[in-house]
Amino acid sequence: MAAVHSTPFPISLDPLSSEFSKLSTKSESTIYGIRVTTVAPILDPEEIKKALFETAYEPSESFWGESQASYKKPAEDPLPEGFPAKVSGPHIWDGKTLINEPDRWLHTLTAEEVEDVDQAIKHFISLALGFSAITQETFPLKVLDKALSKAVDEIINGIGLRIIRGLPVQKYDRKAQIIAFAGISAYIGEHRYRQGPSAAAIAHLRDLTAGPRLLLKVRPLEIRSSIPMRGKSSCHRASYRITDKPTRNRDIIGLLTLGKAEKGGLSQLSSVGQLYNTFSDSRRDILRTLASKYYSRYDPEGSPIIHYTEDRAIAQYGRRGFFPFFEDQSALPDNIPALTKEQHLALDALHFTAEAAALDIDLRPGDLEFFNNLSIFHARTASEDSPENTYVTHSAFCA
Repeated sequence: MAAVHSTPFPISLDPLSSEFSKLSTKSESTIYGIRVTTVAPILDPEEIKKALFETAYEPSESFWGESQASYKKPAEDPLPEGFPAKVSGPHIWDGKTLINEPDRWLHTLTAEEVEDVDQAIKHFISLALGFSAITQETFPLKVLDKALSKAVDEIINGIGLRIIRGLPVQKYDRKAQIIAFAGISAYIGEHRYRQGPSAAAIAHLRDLTAGPRLLLKVRPLEIRSSIPMRGKSSCHRASYRITDKPTRNRDIIGLLTLGKAEKGGLSQLSSVGQLYNTFSDSRRDILRTLASKYYSRYDPEGSPIIHYTEDRAIAQYGRRGFFPFFEDQSALPDNIPALTKEQHLALDALHFTAEAAALDIDLRPGDLEFFNNLSIFHARTASEDSPENTYVTHSAFCA
């Protein structure tokens, strides 16, 4: 089951195609003597989602399961050169255990801390500056700063994540919401980075998998806001910022939740170190593949998925770089080598292994989620919503 560039998308959105006809009705009429054929899409969300999600982009549970069932550990089974048999530290955890220890990852705002944020919002608005001018100086926090300092230490040196709960987003207008998010983020990292070549430093993430927009052209930034995977969507687009000497404290992602899915939509966070140890124990062939060079649309020169540096395993991964999806309906660039079967299997193995050990968090409106993008994989579970429930999440890079 190798990735095939020539079939990047399961259906054609051309109204004349036979695939489209399965999702549409056709009628004919005569206007001023001219026969007109009208094609109207049948917007069945389940059928459309099935057509969209059944791509090479979607990890194959059977592909990975068959490999696990037939695998026999060889006598010679080396680790990647320079990699240890096991990594250790607070960043190694199983989400099914961590979910029962909220004191390690959750901080609930006090009334004094909320008032501190309110005053900082008012202060910044009084300065009449643009959003790019939000810093610790222009958004002064005299109470919450202590909890945020602890959060930074936990993100860099601890388990790699922190949830700040209780920001009263419902009483803020959109401008105040952005100011609050950017202002608090300024205490997590001094700089906010653009989320892609043409994207903003703060992105608005929303569900685009229902309704007629699936069959219409949607602006690329909106598409980038929702990255489906196995009927799921990751909270955020793929990120490729690993260099020859990656560091563990220069890539933090923040999310502010403004709304909530009617069903599902859990935030999934999974320890890279936990996954590393799992593969080191049972599937070193997968680990060797992930530690070898992968080529993607974002990294045509190629680099590994998993690195070992500063006494820890780190990774930065998203399937989007390897498989065309949604707005990327054309094949991958010719200069990007197709994945080998082993590489494809390793990506699917990564997905299901990380998912099995994930911390599933039901984020509430007003929750801020910050995590280390090098020591944690992140995604979002499938969700269901009525057309009336359109929820939005803001995201930002901090460093």
